[in-house]
Formats: sequence, structure tokens, C-alpha cells
Amino acid sequence: MITVAGAYGQRGAGVRKLCIVIGMSQNSEPIQLRWAQGEVFSCDKRFRVLVAGRRFGKSYLSCVELLRGAINRPGETFFYCAPTYRMAKDIAWRALKKLVPKVWIHSKNETDLRIELINGSTIELKGTENAMALRGRSLSGVVLDEAAFMDAEVWFEVIRPALADKEGWALFISTPDGTASWFYDLWCYVAEDPTELWERWSYTTIDGGNVSAKEVEAARAQLDTRTFRQEFEASFENLTGLVAVSFSDANISEEARDIAIQPLLLGVDFNVDPMSGIVAVKDGHTLYVFDEIMLTGGATTWDFAEEVTRRYGVERRIIACPDPTGGARKTQGVGVTDHAILRRSGFTVQSPKAPWKIRDKITSVNTALMDATGERRTVIHPRCKSLIKSLRTLTYSPGTGLPNKNLGVDHAFDAFGYLVLQQFNLAKPETMGATSYRLY
Repeated sequence: MITVAGAYGQRGAGVRKLCIVIGMSQNSEPIQLRWAQGEVFSCDKRFRVLVAGRRFGKSYLSCVELLRGAINRPGETFFYCAPTYRMAKDIAWRALKKLVPKVWIHSKNETDLRIELINGSTIELKGTENAMALRGRSLSGVVLDEAAFMDAEVWFEVIRPALADKEGWALFISTPDGTASWFYDLWCYVAEDPTELWERWSYTTIDGGNVSAKEVEAARAQLDTRTFRQEFEASFENLTGLVAVSFSDANISEEARDIAIQPLLLGVDFNVDPMSGIVAVKDGHTLYVFDEIMLTGGATTWDFAEEVTRRYGVERRIIACPDPTGGARKTQGVGVTDHAILRRSGFTVQSPKAPWKIRDKITSVNTALMDATGERRTVIHPRCKSLIKSLRTLTYSPGTGLPNKNLGVDHAFDAFGYLVLQQFNLAKPETMGATSYRLY
């Protein structure tokens, strides 16, 4: 059984620790958690996400959570998961063995990193480098430690289904790993959780109470700003090579809305999956991006045009600003170009015959987001999640000046880029194949 034997205070309060009795009887020795750990421990939500700085005490909290689960639900199975088997052993195995009294242990396997308690519950430590090997288990609870450094399939394809029959709980604990990770997506999802099953916290290294302020300041003097914020202040940072360097929350506002008397503007990227469209109106010198269309499952340009018409009707004047290469490319295999499909659907197509340079597209996007004078000419509605994610997370491929398409977030950026280039006329198209050289 688990009982709270004391109270803990908020930040700066006199009482700093949560004292809990955790064990088979009230005669058990109490365990103390610091106030920030206590906030997480005391929450009764089924799914919890903790983002914390280095040496916060994440692994100790993990062990306490697993022991609580094993005591409260006899005969059940609980997992501690780390990115690798070696990490699981090095981070949590010794702490777990020290935490569990010997009289509660029925058996212990040093190779499999498994402890079985006398009430029939088991706590197992796992590495997720081979996630498929974890399939088929039924779990009542799990801690995913350093979750940001695991593959997304660990949660979505393995652990989440394993919790279903027992309606088990999950605690995600990690330092951040930039805004391009699945863990950041999860963090954002919790903020708008429609199920009310989730809760989240963000704590710095100092909040954990295990590292002195003097030591943290010494680390600050040796690290660059972004690395320090990520590792010690639990901030989601893009450490290197962010493409949309001018983008910030100042570009996001619910003021971005449709103006019916203005033509509807579409930025279009003819990718097969997803096919991406950015929807906006322009009023004066400001571009208001208020919607996006992201079609998956092999959608065609015909499908895209039909969806635009369904949302905005046939009477509206629609100006499409697509990828210029769509004027010659026939991605649908029906003998007609992508641009021709848009025209046949009643849209006005504004696009040069030659493509723009990638560098010009990037520069134009950043200028539209905020120019050198500090003016922001683009306002984006919060509902445009794909575009916002793209602007926040798209980085350059290492050692190049090209956006990293392996991240899978470049399509909304490209669609937005074509719209900006056409509407603000910030760059001239590149003439492909033109040269003054002649072979005689």
C-alpha cells in the first residue's frame, strides 16, 4: 500500500519534501521526494509527461513510481524502459535494488534485470533498441526514461497497446531533444489533451534540488546558450541548423482569419503523401495564413482541388501559387500537368516557368516572417499545426545548405515558400540550363 505521510511545499516554501510510506505495511521506512518530484508523484492522471534538466532525479522518481505500482497492483507486470539495455542497467538497476527491501523480493534476475516481489508483481528493466522484442506483453504500468531518445514506434506500436487490457499507466521522463522529435509532438499534444487523461510538467536542474546553483552557473559558463537551456533548463531547442530562423510565437495569432472579399491564396506542394496546401489572404502588406490542407494516402491533385472547393465553394476567386515544376510535371499519370489540373478546377495559377533557387525560397520565407527592420508580414493561425511544426523544426542536412527532407516536415514549408515568393515577389526565378558558353 502507499500512503502520504507528510506534506510538501511549493517552490520557495518552507516545507520542501514529500514524505511517503511505501510498502507492505505501515512499519515501512518512509521515502522522501523533493517538492518537484512530489508534484509528479501526487498526480492521479493516467499518462504523465515530465521534461526535466540533467540530474533532476528522474531515475530515482522512476523507481519509486514502479515500486508504488507493483505494491498497489499485486500479480501485475511493470516495465522501466530506457533507450538501450546498457542504459537501463546503468541508470536504474542499482537504484531499484537499493530501493526495494530484501524482505519484499521473491526472486531477482541480474541478466534479465527483473525483480519479482512476494506479492507476485514483477518489475522489469528493458532497452528499446529492439522494440519489436517487447511486443506481446500485458502491462499495468511503464516508465519511459529518456523517452525523447527512443523511436516513436516504441510508444505507439509497442507500449501503448500493451497497456490497453489492464488500462495501465505510463510516465514519460526525459530531457528534451529539440522540437523535431516525436516527444516534442507528445508534449504539445498534452497541452490540448481532449481526453483529460494526460498531465505534463517542466522542471529545471535547480528544481530537482540535487545540483547547487553554483555548479549550474559553472556549467553555463562552459556551454553555448542553446545547449545550456536544453540540458539544464529543460527547454526544447533546435541546437543546429534551423531553417526558419525568423519564425517565433510572435507570428502566431488567432487574428489570422479569412477575409471574404479578398481572393483566396493557395501555396501548393505537389508531394504525393502528403499533398500540402497553405491557405491565406493578403490584406495590404500582411499575409494572413488561416488554414492548411494536408492530404495523405496517395491523394491526387484532383483530390486536392476538390477539397479546396468543398471548403471554400465554387464562387470564390482562388489564386494558386504552386511549385513551378508542376507546370511540366505529370504526377497523376493522366497525361495532364498539375498546373493544368488546378486551372481546370477553376483556379488562377500564378507561377513562373522556371523554379526558384532553394536559397532564395528560404531567404524569402524568413523575410516574410520578420525582416531586418523587425517587421512581421506573416500572421499564422494556431490551427495550422503542420506549418507551425515545419517552421519550428525544419533544419539543414548536416554539412549542407539544403533542408533536411528526412525529417518529414518540409512539405508545409515548401508550400508556404511558394506562396510567399509569388505574393511578395522577393526573388526572381532561376533560369535552368541557360549559359553563354557555346561549343563550336
